[in-house]
Amino acid sequence: MYSNFPCKEGKTIENNKPAVKIIELVKELKYPPNVAQELVQIVYNWKDEKGEPFIDFWDEILQLTKRRYTLGQVSIENLIKIEQVVIKNLGITIKQEFESNEEEKFFDLSTVVKYKQAQCLSYAILVYILGTSLNFLVLPLGVTEIVVPGKLPVGAGHNACLFKLADNRMMMVDLAVGPIFSEPFNLEETYLKIGEYWEIKDNQNPLLLNRRFTILDKNGLMACVYTNMGKLSPPDKAIGYYDLALGLNPKYAETFSNKGFAYEEIGQLKEAFFCYNRALEINPKDARTYFNRGYAWMKLGNYNKAMLDYSLAIAHHLNFPEAYLNRGYIYSTLGSYEEAIFDYNKAIELNPIYAKAYLYRGAAFVFLELLSEAIADFTRAIEITPDFADAYYNRGLVYIRLGEFSKAKEDFSRAKDLAPELKENIEKILGDVNN
Repeated sequence: MYSNFPCKEGKTIENNKPAVKIIELVKELKYPPNVAQELVQIVYNWKDEKGEPFIDFWDEILQLTKRRYTLGQVSIENLIKIEQVVIKNLGITIKQEFESNEEEKFFDLSTVVKYKQAQCLSYAILVYILGTSLNFLVLPLGVTEIVVPGKLPVGAGHNACLFKLADNRMMMVDLAVGPIFSEPFNLEETYLKIGEYWEIKDNQNPLLLNRRFTILDKNGLMACVYTNMGKLSPPDKAIGYYDLALGLNPKYAETFSNKGFAYEEIGQLKEAFFCYNRALEINPKDARTYFNRGYAWMKLGNYNKAMLDYSLAIAHHLNFPEAYLNRGYIYSTLGSYEEAIFDYNKAIELNPIYAKAYLYRGAAFVFLELLSEAIADFTRAIEITPDFADAYYNRGLVYIRLGEFSKAKEDFSRAKDLAPELKENIEKILGDVNN
């Protein structure tokens, strides 16, 4: 049973239409009654100078304007202006009440109402619940490309919402990026539907909209929640959460991708490939899944397929230094050192403090007999990561070749301290030198 919260003039909050709908919506999302109670209490503390809850005022003004529009007393343009004002005020108030915090734990509504902190998924849940309580049609979004191309980190999920206005145009609301309160737009004129995804037509993006997304429903929102729970869990338990998510949204590519990674972590590569392949059938532009599948191919020694997947990962994300690094590693393994160095250069260009890229490029320089360049790269890797045992070890090897034995011994000593498993190799190398 829900308790009744006091409201002005002797009424209880549950007698107010938005409050009733908030409680129903929270219940539909499978949260316990106390979460609904806490959210209603928070929302009904948003009051004007007369003590009237904002959400009741917004509801009243919307219903009044809609009635006047039906009677021909208000134009469709004025009705839409009122809708825009209410949506923007709702979004701003949510943003002010719930501090932005990208910690992973703040995706779940129960945690959000407790700590009053939110991230993109929980902002979308709040917007969905409160916008729907005001009789808007609110469409949650799973965003794969935000306003600026390549700015969403590889593999990162993002969420926003669309509001359907009285003339059937849409207004995008994204409280985590911007925030965005877009101008009205026609969905089918602005985006092209390709498979499960809506992709923006005009690459110039004059309305500053998120560029690519799939439209969710309430089940899709909860699938996002279960997927995030999986991300925070060990692989065997994570798979259970991913199954719950896929039960709610069988076309959730990110969940298939995460499930594949969990299977890979526990050594079940057959199952991992099945999940990666399914993810890419749904979302053929998912750079992270190509990357993970490429790594799985590397484990099987299939460098040709790994190379293809890393190339596809690079093609689908503008800023993916790890994909360049791994493709460069394959080139090095195959003896194509110039191609490897090209990829390592690109990885370093994208991430100038990528110590592993300097290490790998240094190793490629060694094979090309460019020993000074190799020393410089190993040194830079150590400057970035002072406890990088492999960098000390490889620099020591080059010093041996250059006849600088004292420097080599210093590096080997440091390498052994950082990685005792290198001790046997180092002692053999030094023994050969002394002989």
